[in-house]
Amino acid sequence: MIIIKLSSKIKHITENQYKKIIQSLNFDELSCPKCNSKGLRAHASYSRYVDIFKRSHKVTIQRLRCPECGSTHAVLIEDMIPYSIASYSLIVEVIADMDFLESSHAAYLKDKYLNYPFDYDSFCKLNTRKNCLNFLCCFT
Repeated sequence: MIIIKLSSKIKHITENQYKKIIQSLNFDELSCPKCNSKGLRAHASYSRYVDIFKRSHKVTIQRLRCPECGSTHAVLIEDMIPYSIASYSLIVEVIADMDFLESSHAAYLKDKYLNYPFDYDSFCKLNTRKNCLNFLCCFT
């Protein structure tokens, strides 16, 4: 995965905003996260939903392929979490507002995600295909 960090945050990204950001990128300048080679090429795309709580909408995510090692990488905008429809900002907001939940699970989540030095990059590294943080299901 390749994370594009913007100068100003976009809390709820739209399809058009994402497309403009992708069109502004020079893929030749991006480095492969696996082998560090430059010269990535557009490979494919996939649709995913972003945000929750009645603000969900579809965004087409660009995938790039490294010509050196053959690995493929999704291009995400900072605040988008891999394998999650919720943005990082929204997850932090939901956990911080869990006062209505007094369960031990809610207390554990608050302790884990709000009391430790935990940032966006760390969250993305933890939330992988093999270790997906599906804790928002406790709110439904």
